[in-house]
Amino acid sequence: MSKDISLDFMLPVQEVERDGRSYRLEASEAELAALAERFNLIEFGSLKADIEVKDRGAEQGIFVTGTLDAAFTQRCIVSLEPVAEEMSTSFELMLVDEATADRMDAEEVYLDDDAPEYDALEGDMIPLGEIVAQTVSINMNPYPRAEDAELNVGNKKNISVNEEELKKPNPFAVLDKLRKES
Repeated sequence: MSKDISLDFMLPVQEVERDGRSYRLEASEAELAALAERFNLIEFGSLKADIEVKDRGAEQGIFVTGTLDAAFTQRCIVSLEPVAEEMSTSFELMLVDEATADRMDAEEVYLDDDAPEYDALEGDMIPLGEIVAQTVSINMNPYPRAEDAELNVGNKKNISVNEEELKKPNPFAVLDKLRKES
């Protein structure tokens, strides 16, 4: 059974169980408006997430996993026209104490593609809504572009825009030719 929550929900660490607990988040109209302003969007239409939180012990921390669905409208980076985006993604975040996070940073665990995303747990509350909001922010298109939007730079030199490929020769073509000849 899952518990319905909003973006401002804070889960006390002492309530996290080893077996886990499920939560369903659905942002209210006011929360969607606040997210639109926060992320400089034209509109934030919907945000829903199904989240599970499990305590995996002192060594592995607290795992927050889930899926989220969002719909929002950004501005095109060229024309500033509206660009609608729908997102459906899963996420996993390991929350550990600050010492463990520092150790993981020193070991450059963040470079390992197989390692889960991690963050230091600050205090004794888990901000589930904030985790979902940041997941949306990280996964949204950073350069939304309206269909057929093109940037016109006129006759300015040394600027290439909307070109399939520059006409410069590949500097490694000679090496490729040598490899094929040997």
